[in-house]
Amino acid sequence: MPSDWIKNYLTSKASSPYFLFVSDGQYQAVIDEVQIRGLQLLPLSGFCAGEDKVPDLDELLDEIESSDPAAAGKRLAVTGLGEFLALCGAAEAKRTLSRLKNARIGSKKVVLILRGLLSRLADLTSDPRFDSHRYSVIDRGECNLSFTHMPSPQAFSSEPGVKSLLQALEAGASGNLIFASTVNFEHSLFTIHHIADAYEGIRFFAHDFSLPRTLGTDAQWTALLSELRDASDSLDAVFEAYGFSQFDPSDFYPAIAGHSYQSWICFLYLNHERNRLENRYLKLVLERTSCFEDFPCNLLDTIIDIPHTDPNFSRFCEERRKLLEKVPESDAASFVVNNRRVISESIYKLTDRTKAEREEVIAWITDNGLLPELETIYPALVAYLKKYTFKCQDLAELLTDYFDSYKRQKVLNRLEPDFLERVDALALQRCFNRLPTRNDILERLEKEETFLYWVDALGVEYLSLIDFLAQEKGLAISVSIARAELPTITSMNRDFFDSWPGQKRKNGDLDDIKHHENGGYNFENNQLPIHLAAELKVITEVMERAAAELAYRRCKRFLIVSDHGASRLAVLRRKEEKYDSDTPGKHSGRCCKAFTPCDLPFAAEENGYLVLADYGRFKGSRGANVEVHGGATLEEAVIPIIELSLSDSSILVQLAEEEVVADFRTGTEITLFLNAAVKNVSLLRNGTSYPALQVDENHYHVSLPDIKRAGCYPADVYAGDKLIGKVAIHVQGKSAKVNDAFDELF
Repeated sequence: MPSDWIKNYLTSKASSPYFLFVSDGQYQAVIDEVQIRGLQLLPLSGFCAGEDKVPDLDELLDEIESSDPAAAGKRLAVTGLGEFLALCGAAEAKRTLSRLKNARIGSKKVVLILRGLLSRLADLTSDPRFDSHRYSVIDRGECNLSFTHMPSPQAFSSEPGVKSLLQALEAGASGNLIFASTVNFEHSLFTIHHIADAYEGIRFFAHDFSLPRTLGTDAQWTALLSELRDASDSLDAVFEAYGFSQFDPSDFYPAIAGHSYQSWICFLYLNHERNRLENRYLKLVLERTSCFEDFPCNLLDTIIDIPHTDPNFSRFCEERRKLLEKVPESDAASFVVNNRRVISESIYKLTDRTKAEREEVIAWITDNGLLPELETIYPALVAYLKKYTFKCQDLAELLTDYFDSYKRQKVLNRLEPDFLERVDALALQRCFNRLPTRNDILERLEKEETFLYWVDALGVEYLSLIDFLAQEKGLAISVSIARAELPTITSMNRDFFDSWPGQKRKNGDLDDIKHHENGGYNFENNQLPIHLAAELKVITEVMERAAAELAYRRCKRFLIVSDHGASRLAVLRRKEEKYDSDTPGKHSGRCCKAFTPCDLPFAAEENGYLVLADYGRFKGSRGANVEVHGGATLEEAVIPIIELSLSDSSILVQLAEEEVVADFRTGTEITLFLNAAVKNVSLLRNGTSYPALQVDENHYHVSLPDIKRAGCYPADVYAGDKLIGKVAIHVQGKSAKVNDAFDELF
């Protein structure tokens, strides 16, 4: 770079500043040259009173023109001035350059290093006194500076204000520079891209960002812009810092349902990745959501607008279920209310994930009846309603039919006249007395390493659900049916627990739900059987407890025993007897101390009590919450004793024949193969039990007279009351078998 200009200026008698117009490419070389020549740099940024204050040009001029003796002979090189004047515009540049042109600096030497101002040289040279001895142009003064301006240093604290911008320019920065300032330099000679707010800033820095402004607030966009700048303008890096790419679907709803900034960032990430999302329901929700505040509600409610006949409905339901693993009850309750808009469609949109939805399913069924889709909507309810086949000698058929009807009426919340007639007849017969007592059965059971779990108010109505859950958890189950002591109150039926010698515990949750205020249900407030949802949850939790105790090997056998059952239908009946109760606050009038004379043929007298065996209650007694006990109906007096253990996988159950032929007159006969001798083998199909006749040590013959057509017939195989295996019986028709044999001749 030629340096004669500086040598000539420094040795001249000139008493005015020297104007040096430099290019970006030679800027640093000029700075080095003036410093080598002994000039002291005088940065314009030093005249800024604050981070976002423009420099005081009058103060700069005073510094240059100072006649202070201490300043005599100083050699100064002013930096940052050209860029600043170009930012201020032509008028300010002309005014200030004119002042500097006419400045008198005495014995000092002042070099004005001017970048970006070559276009204003003509203003100076229009004065004939300003000749080539007073200025130089280095490398044609080429400058490619441009700027990106943001409105407020407070909102964009990661970007420099005017002072820091000048410092960067003084250090030789070129290209596009970003700054945040209340000064907008509207007359700038440079190109300035003005960013009005944080959202525009994000679109400027993140080049692949195209999401709409409505997805966030000004405060949220401002916070994101700050993170974006810290992440080298990589939006992917911002999202990666939150770990969204390793998102656990089960934690999805808690992550997006709050009002935190992180929840909003997650929402933004999902929109950013929308085209790559595999969850089509989530994509649909995002397409329908224009602001973050609506997202949680839309995630719950979008399914409401999709008819259950839509070909994608099942997939949407399954994908939605995955996203709502941890939805809180308050949000679920809001969805349940919104979902009632079209009653005929509402049931298909419900799940069994929350208490609000489970209760809504039951309420809907009460008003509208059962439907096949319940299998996927509320599996536990379907398992509860499944017919349970009892195996207790001569009462098996009676109990099977009775409790199948009882459960149906409990769920549908209505009484069937023929069933009431049966109850009244049974009230006189009291056939449950033919069952063994609870203690009779418990005396025969192994007590060593057996955990006794007393579930208060557990009736036999839950056996189909318990059987379902046992199979689901891989547990072996054996059920015995017993009778409770009358009256069916806890004080008369707890001796089994008090005398148990080993591990034991009581669970009163079911009893609380049925007839205690702390259960949260009251018949007078809500007459629908929604309490059943809580009952099924208790049963599920009990089975979870059993599976855990057995899995931890804390016991070999987990014994579930009840003191008594309870009746829902007695509450629905609202029948009041002609006699007053002696205990108005207890037992809901289902029993009272014996008295004479008494004309109640359907009342049993046991242990000094009169116990009602129909659906009545003594006058003056306290109404039940949702169910009652104390009486002598089958649902109150018949109780289960359930023995659970880890399944014995060593027992193999198979069909001995690959092909089975059905005869339309006699039905089908099969042979079971068991790899061990087992007693009391039977096959259970569609609620009907078929005894197996032992042929030899390993084979058992079963007649199935009702299977007369070709098809596949699944069945369960039992040893006594214990499920030991499952088989699928593939049956051919006899005529098809004859035709096959005929064809083989040719």
